Amino acid sequence: MPTSSPTRRAPLKLPSRRNHLVLAGTVLLLGFAIPVLAARLLGDPMDAVAGGTVAVVQLPPAEPVSALDNETLDTPDLLAGEVPDGANPTETLSPEPATPAADTPSPALPKVVSAALPPAPIAGLTRQGRFGPVPKSGARSALTEYKRPFRAKSNREPVSLIIGGLGLNRILTQRAIDELPPDVTLSFAAHATGLQRWVDAARRAGHEVLIEIPLESTNFNPLEPGADRALRLEATAQENARNLDWLLSRSQGYFGVTNFNGDAFLTRTDVAAPFMDALAATGLGFITDGDFETPTLGALAISVNQPFKAGHGLIDPSPVEPVIQARLTELAGAAKSGGHPVGVGYAYAETLQEAQAWIASLDGQGLQLTPASAALK
Repeated sequence: MPTSSPTRRAPLKLPSRRNHLVLAGTVLLLGFAIPVLAARLLGDPMDAVAGGTVAVVQLPPAEPVSALDNETLDTPDLLAGEVPDGANPTETLSPEPATPAADTPSPALPKVVSAALPPAPIAGLTRQGRFGPVPKSGARSALTEYKRPFRAKSNREPVSLIIGGLGLNRILTQRAIDELPPDVTLSFAAHATGLQRWVDAARRAGHEVLIEIPLESTNFNPLEPGADRALRLEATAQENARNLDWLLSRSQGYFGVTNFNGDAFLTRTDVAAPFMDALAATGLGFITDGDFETPTLGALAISVNQPFKAGHGLIDPSPVEPVIQARLTELAGAAKSGGHPVGVGYAYAETLQEAQAWIASLDGQGLQLTPASAALK
């Protein structure tokens, strides 16, 4: 029987490397192409375009806070008798930075003015109070050293103007310092933040300075700024003396004080008399705004040898131009009759504008604008 030859297996043919690469490339191409085609057929092309706006609220500038302004500090209750007289409870607190913050107005920058007054403090004019240095009386005092000197012109009647309420509105305060002539006296709220820098700026511009003492009025609001340090009718003499000490220690360089409100306080002799006694020990002048009658205040001032002047009244009881113009005309008329009247206004934009026009007219009326300190007697 013939023998058959064994069956051979066909050789196995493996795919080539080239085919592998082609296959892999095809898969990758489809992976990219399919999402793109789907996006074009089903998607919205505007979805890829950036649009819309985002509101960014600018934070208000931070005011520099002094140790006395910082309500978060753990300080003793000064009215509760915890601090002995003569001690200064603020000595351990961090002092106010000598360099103002970036948002602080231009008072931090030196200003070269020919009429500039000597910088404060001047040595020998203060004593150590409960909260810091406060003015003291003597042959040399805050009144004699910090007032603005002036030379009287012949055949000219004097008249003075005080612009107050300064230190609270940064823009209007700077305008008053820069735009008003040096013989206008400037008055600052004692509780204003950065008070010393404002006083320094005013004196660099040639202005003498008053500090406003808050006094109780008939419509007294205990919640308004500065009211916590106001001198009150029902407060004890010790409490009022401590508040006055705090107010006077806020800065140096002012020649006197004026009232902020006070129609209830200054018309009560029983509380006004101790106040005048305390002022007499400071060597400061005292000028009222004349917004209300104080029939006994002049006699009280004479009795304690306190330099005093009752103001002629407000030039801007309503901050509208016709009212201000009429009051300034009245002030000029009073000056022509003698007596050296002192008008008082506040830092309204309308007041600053009308005051400058009025001042420019004084020479033609035979009047001379003088610092308010010159009216003290």
